[in-house]
Amino acid sequence: MSDKQGLVIAGGGTGGHVLAGIAVADAWMKASGPQVDGRPWVEFVGARGGMEERLVPKAGYALHVLRLGSLNQVSAGRKLKTLMQLPFALGLSVRILLRSKPSFILGVGGYSSGPIILMAKVLRALNFLDCRIAILEQNSVPGFTNRLLSRWVDMIFTAFPGTEMRFPKKQVVLTGNPVRSAMKPLLSAEHKPFTVFVFGGSQGAMGMNTLVINSLPFLSGLAAEVKWIHQTGERDFDRVKQAYEKNSISARVEKFIDRMAETYAEASLLVCRAGSSTLSEVATVGRAALFVPLPTAADHHQELNARVFSDAGAGFLVPQNSTTGEQFANKIKDLIHHPEELRRVEQAVQKFAMPGAAEKLVREFQDSRLSTALRF
Repeated sequence: MSDKQGLVIAGGGTGGHVLAGIAVADAWMKASGPQVDGRPWVEFVGARGGMEERLVPKAGYALHVLRLGSLNQVSAGRKLKTLMQLPFALGLSVRILLRSKPSFILGVGGYSSGPIILMAKVLRALNFLDCRIAILEQNSVPGFTNRLLSRWVDMIFTAFPGTEMRFPKKQVVLTGNPVRSAMKPLLSAEHKPFTVFVFGGSQGAMGMNTLVINSLPFLSGLAAEVKWIHQTGERDFDRVKQAYEKNSISARVEKFIDRMAETYAEASLLVCRAGSSTLSEVATVGRAALFVPLPTAADHHQELNARVFSDAGAGFLVPQNSTTGEQFANKIKDLIHHPEELRRVEQAVQKFAMPGAAEKLVREFQDSRLSTALRF
């Protein structure tokens, strides 16, 4: 494999987008063999201020950063600022692509994928670039950026069955959502002590944290029976920690938890958001969860994601804005007293697991270039 047969992964912003990209990068490196002349075959392009700035270098990959904001569901001032940034982002994208000359470009969602894919399409049309272009749609409903980019790419990879109906008729491949290689199927959860693991994604979840805090006075009587693990995010650490102390409930409260696989293994019940990356990990490890979708998620995609699971009996949908602390506490109590319900959900959620998603995506992507070459 020559140094031109590399992969550029564009996108990010949230941990879900970035972690899926890293899973693909790891699978790509494994499938591609040793590096050529010490040059990495995978490079990332993200946005300033996104989770990619922390996660991508930690994973050992090169990262190029664009200064670019969002155009969807933001104020007029934010849109104007983004439009002013766009020409510079497009220019930098051209420089990145002409320098690295990748054979494959994958957008994983998030607005920073737009300039790279658009400029790759233009450069290819001008014969400055020879590449295959694809996007990965992680949610049951395509996001704003991927809806726009779907017209310009060669392939679309999807995480949920049925999502292909929302895209133009072209090569759509259901791969599932790539998850970190550390995530493995777990044995059924131990329930002594009953352990609730609360986590709100890479940036925390203040609304969900508030719901948990409001439930604690109704759960204090079970303090001796229940163990709590709570990832709060940077901003909410002190508030959440003080709430457990106020209610005399012992809890392991952390800003961030890097060793997620080990923590999933400790848990009897998960309390989490419903981003695609989270759902895919929950399905892979086979844990029962209370899904609390982010109410402000674009196009309500988290609620729609969670409904796919809850309608199949593979988790419980808990609307953040219409659930009281007492109702939330009662749901946890009910599951503590009915472990057979947890077992049923664990079995149902495993049906959503799609092991080897990253490897399948890489294989389909690389094979698509070969099949295209053979046609000519």
